[in-house]
Amino acid sequence: MAPVPAQKLSTLFIPMLGVALLAGALMGALGGGLLVLPEILDSSGDSDGFSAWGGPVGYALIPILYGTVFGTFIALIPGTGSFISLAIQGMRHPTSSGNRQAVAAGVGAAVAGFIPAIALVWGVEEVPKGSVVTGGIFIVVCFVIAFLALTVILRFIDKRDAVLRTVY
Repeated sequence: MAPVPAQKLSTLFIPMLGVALLAGALMGALGGGLLVLPEILDSSGDSDGFSAWGGPVGYALIPILYGTVFGTFIALIPGTGSFISLAIQGMRHPTSSGNRQAVAAGVGAAVAGFIPAIALVWGVEEVPKGSVVTGGIFIVVCFVIAFLALTVILRFIDKRDAVLRTVY
């Protein structure tokens, strides 16, 4: 991977927050959609077209909307973890590269992702294997989203600053 120049933490706060909230909203909407998908598919053959969710569209949007809101709030936890990890890394190694910043953000998001993952696993009374796998996947997804998002943000800021330097 090509080296990416590092940025100050204050420069990264707003873009990181925006990406975290957007990713949380999208993942929450996806989760809400997956909750109602089997019911919508089962009711698609009905002549009435109505199911427990109020038909093909009807009340089926409610779990998607709830998932979007819930996902947005849950995304604040890994987003905060990645920001704290970047702050710690900035204090310990102030001259780190952007690639190291991206890895630190990913690790911070994964570590902070343990909180919702543990809540998911312990929230299910019987602790089936599916909830443990889902918690593990959530942690990996937190790392990947934070790592890729910060890499893209750093590249964008570097290109934007280069353009601003040539213009001014």
